[in-house]
Amino acid sequence: MKLTAEHMRNTHGILLRRCQQVAMTIYMEEAAELDFSPTQFSALAFIQIEPGIHQNALGKKIALDRSSVTKCVEILENRHFIRREVDRKDKRARLLFITPEGEATLEQASAAAMRAKTRIEERMGKDRFSNFIKDLHAFSAVLDEME
Repeated sequence: MKLTAEHMRNTHGILLRRCQQVAMTIYMEEAAELDFSPTQFSALAFIQIEPGIHQNALGKKIALDRSSVTKCVEILENRHFIRREVDRKDKRARLLFITPEGEATLEQASAAAMRAKTRIEERMGKDRFSNFIKDLHAFSAVLDEME
């Protein structure tokens, strides 16, 4: 099979990467005053949702490798959005907790994320967007089935 530009524009990898670019661009526009990435938003949200979450477990929840989650956590800690504690049961592990500064930033970041979602929904239509999310879950489940 000879590859064509049309074929390449319709590959799942390129389309997913493009979707990520769209989502990130719109979120960053809505959260511009925060200087806060979508990855940092996801991490901080899970730290709030699961106080004392292990750093490694956080990486799995937000699909980051060990070094990337470490960098993300360091950024959040340096900005005083979280605090890390050594796990008494496993001295190598770190437990993560959100700070009051982190709570305030998360509230603003959540509002920015909702504005970004609304913009995308308005563009696509609510039903189409809902179906798109369902399809993303189904696509993501492929990896779960492989493990």
